[in-house]
Amino acid sequence: MVKISRYFLVIAGILAFAVVLPELYWMAFAKPVNRPFVMYSCVENDFLFQRTENGESIRKDTRGNTYSREEFEQRLPLMYTRQLLISKTMPDSINGIELDMHLININNSTFRLRPVDTDSPKPGLYPLFESQSGRANLELPDDFFRITWRMEFVDAETNRVLEDKSRMFSAVLYKRGFQFPAKSINGLPTTRKSCDEGYLVVDAANQLFHIKMKKGEPFVKKVDLPDGLKFKHISCVDFRNKNFYAYLFSDENHLYILTQDDYELVELPVGEMNPEECEIQIFGDLFHYHVIARGEDFFRVVALDASYQKVDEYTETWPGRMERKEGKIFQAVFPGQISLTNPKSAFVNFYVLVNPSFYWVLVSLILVAAQLVIVRKRKIPFKNQWVDLCLIAVSGIFGIFAVNIFPNK
Repeated sequence: MVKISRYFLVIAGILAFAVVLPELYWMAFAKPVNRPFVMYSCVENDFLFQRTENGESIRKDTRGNTYSREEFEQRLPLMYTRQLLISKTMPDSINGIELDMHLININNSTFRLRPVDTDSPKPGLYPLFESQSGRANLELPDDFFRITWRMEFVDAETNRVLEDKSRMFSAVLYKRGFQFPAKSINGLPTTRKSCDEGYLVVDAANQLFHIKMKKGEPFVKKVDLPDGLKFKHISCVDFRNKNFYAYLFSDENHLYILTQDDYELVELPVGEMNPEECEIQIFGDLFHYHVIARGEDFFRVVALDASYQKVDEYTETWPGRMERKEGKIFQAVFPGQISLTNPKSAFVNFYVLVNPSFYWVLVSLILVAAQLVIVRKRKIPFKNQWVDLCLIAVSGIFGIFAVNIFPNK
């Protein structure tokens, strides 16, 4: 019984060390990547870069020209508008278009999507705002909805199902060809937006519907999709220019927008964009959209014009974490890593990283030999130690710490 209980402690110790030791290692030795800030200049018609080298900010373009801070800002006037207005260096027009603050502000947009945003808890109930209330500000409704075997509204105070409203919306969805239940419900469930445009909902047959409420009545619009097109993530937006409803990412990692009012699905020519693996940022202005993908070992930015046509592209790569010096040492020392969190997920779970290399096997054999020396010095019979030696051979550095913290007596 004593031996069995000890082995439970040893295995628990191995799991604990597999969590703690790699985390401490990366905290001590991981080096941040010097990623550049890259934007497309509507003045130079070229990419401009800003990065830190030896503690100094270096600003260049793809042709190798260097710029001072002021020169850099003047070549990105729609990014540094406020500073140029203060310094009175803001141009009156660019590319023949006269500039004013209203025109600049209405076309500026910012979007960010991280992998953790795609794998996070989803609410079971959503508020459906009145889109034509006649009020200046949006107000939260008294009920919330879900779409299971029907579209069902629940009173927030009494938890009572509102049958009349539920039947009314469900009937319209059914007439439009909606197949229950909903796979995903995507919108902006907040009062902090300029207006309400409802939700983009994917049904059980991967059809896309736009659902909102106008003066208490249901508005349902089915969006025509090409055959076989499926969306794994939809991010609704609320931009001032009201050009489109959302950014949509397909199962093939293509990026689309859904234009407002005419419901035209437009594929952006930006190549593969996988929101589950890399962070995606999109900056829009009067002349361009900058679509940026940031991965562990790459950085890519695609510049599109106002008509969503590709203008230019820039890509930069570097060795991944496991390919750098600290990663190679990690692969030689640790068999793997167990973590309770994952930068690509908002869920707490056991995430197991298996070492892609087998250099740690050699280290484990050395540790087995070291344990034999320890056993011999303690004058313990070898026949009582073979399980410990097997655990060290399999778990490496985690095992040798565990079996010696809970020694076999």
